[in-house]
Amino acid sequence: MSKPKNLVFKVNKEWAELARTSSWATILEFAEDKKGNTYARKQGSEVVYLVINSDPTGKFNCKCAKCDSEVLGARIAHPIWDGPFPCSGSGKCHYETVPYCPNCEKQPNFHGSPITVPFEW
Repeated sequence: MSKPKNLVFKVNKEWAELARTSSWATILEFAEDKKGNTYARKQGSEVVYLVINSDPTGKFNCKCAKCDSEVLGARIAHPIWDGPFPCSGSGKCHYETVPYCPNCEKQPNFHGSPITVPFEW
């Protein structure tokens, strides 16, 4: 399978809202070709995934458009900094699953960007 050409990737409404409210999140962009196939990629990435199927909850299965490998998901932990001092907090984390091709991309680091929550006295 070769990388499709002339795709115009856009962030859909749900991902745009997440990007607006969550600077730490991995944002996905989507495109459709003339045959009706849907493609996805991480915002800013050149690696493109062919969406095989999806369900109403937003879960979907993909294959890499370059090497035809199954796209995997890596769990990322974002520490929540909600304490009174810089870089402090309750020890809680928010977890997200980030897609990646095991042949074309490095597995994402488990340690994600912190989520800063203003502390109120």
